[in-house]
Amino acid sequence: MALVEASQKVHARRAINGMPSTLFITLSSIYEDDKLQQLNQARQVFADVCHEGSYHFKEVDDLAQCHAAWVELELRQENWDEALSIARQSVVPSTTKVSKGLSKSLRLWNLLLDLEESLGTVQTARDAYDRSLDLKVATPTHVLNFATFLTDRKYFEESFKAYERGVDLFAFPHDGAIVIWKTYLQAFLDRYQGTQMPRTRELFDRCLETCPAESASEFFILYGAFEEQYGLTKRALGVYERMCTTVPSDEKYTAYQLYIAKTVHYLGVTATRVIYERAISALEDVAAAQMCCAFSQMETSLQEIDRARTVLTYGAQMADPRRSPEYWKEWHEFEVAHGNEETFREMLRVKRGIQAAFSTVNYNAAEMGAGTDSATGGTNGAADDTLTNEEALNMIANREGVNVHEPQPRIGGFVQGKRTAEMADLGEVERRAARLRQATADRLTTATAAGNGGENDQDEIDIDEEEDETDDDGPPPAPPTGEDAAERRDDAGGVRDVSTKAIPAAVFGGLAQATGDGAKVGALERLRAAARENSKAQQ
Repeated sequence: MALVEASQKVHARRAINGMPSTLFITLSSIYEDDKLQQLNQARQVFADVCHEGSYHFKEVDDLAQCHAAWVELELRQENWDEALSIARQSVVPSTTKVSKGLSKSLRLWNLLLDLEESLGTVQTARDAYDRSLDLKVATPTHVLNFATFLTDRKYFEESFKAYERGVDLFAFPHDGAIVIWKTYLQAFLDRYQGTQMPRTRELFDRCLETCPAESASEFFILYGAFEEQYGLTKRALGVYERMCTTVPSDEKYTAYQLYIAKTVHYLGVTATRVIYERAISALEDVAAAQMCCAFSQMETSLQEIDRARTVLTYGAQMADPRRSPEYWKEWHEFEVAHGNEETFREMLRVKRGIQAAFSTVNYNAAEMGAGTDSATGGTNGAADDTLTNEEALNMIANREGVNVHEPQPRIGGFVQGKRTAEMADLGEVERRAARLRQATADRLTTATAAGNGGENDQDEIDIDEEEDETDDDGPPPAPPTGEDAAERRDDAGGVRDVSTKAIPAAVFGGLAQATGDGAKVGALERLRAAARENSKAQQ
């Protein structure tokens, strides 16, 4: 009796520490108890509250809980038809303010749809789902359940209509649109496979037209797989290319990798060059440097060493040696395997230039020594001063573990480059070359003046005799050999007393022939020796 009195005196708008619906639900459960078995009294409690409106609730959910408790009471008593009838009446629009909200109560619609699928017919369940979609109280879960309900009963086209209503109700960028579209496309592919090509492509195009870039990758992959299995290879590769330009920047690298893998599978390795170039221009610096490494490996596999080196040189501008050491390790291993000393030194030169480009000319000691100050437990008084170039270089060398004053060692196994360690400075090379040209010109001028008796000008160059000899129709004279050749060179004012240096053996490789004393000679000396032997044999 206390609950009956409480239900009469408790005002819904002044109730605290609980919901008023709890009073009626508890009172009904007492009447339903096995000892009392007063089911009619329990039903009458809910009937007065739900239909007669004897109590005025503040919240719609309180009244919805009373309706749901009444339906559950009938289900416990196995009155299936009565429970279904009460659930249907609970969502009928009413005129009162509180009862009007029951028609959009998600609690009651979930209960009704479950009862319709279990106790109703196919038509009544379809009507209930259609009504929920019309009132826009359905959720993406309701759409999926409706389509699955129809598919299980072989109503395939009706299920596709349910999906269409769902994607119209929950359009992008709603989170439910992703689930509905994915299930819709997969169900359509399972049903028709490759028999409805235009319709399937139209569905994919509609989905991708409104799909945000952050969620488009999985739909592109599904579309590409469909074209690979049932469509054309050109269309499939076009889908993957479209994916590379649509997805956000953090997914572009993976998208290009997939596109390249599919292109290699269908068109071959050489067809990926254009894709690599597009990827490098579209990606961020770090991802572009990784793509350059992959591009270089592809060219190396085709024995295109120059192409691979060019790619690495281009990608070096995007790889900071301090932050991307793996890129320079890749280039180092490439030059060891396929380069020579000159290309290796060029790689080192590029590395120093890139490192300088990613660095500033002047370093602030407070920034560079932030970690050292904490280790020493104090702050250096000169930390705010700007370091000089030499001090900054020494600091970088100590940090990188490089001795800037140590001469660069020779790299074993490489052909010696044109510039030795003594002539590393280009200015020194040019000065030595100028002195050599001057010395040679002086000797030639002196010898020419002595042979002509000083009659001709020193600056005059006479090539008429050589042109006459060249224009002669007869066969060219045999080259002089032996002592005659030496005397003729002396008479013509040839260069004498010129120091010579042996050619490195690595230049000739295994093709050079050894002389009697074990020294190796070049091709010119071998030809001269053969000419001298022939001259002696003719004499």
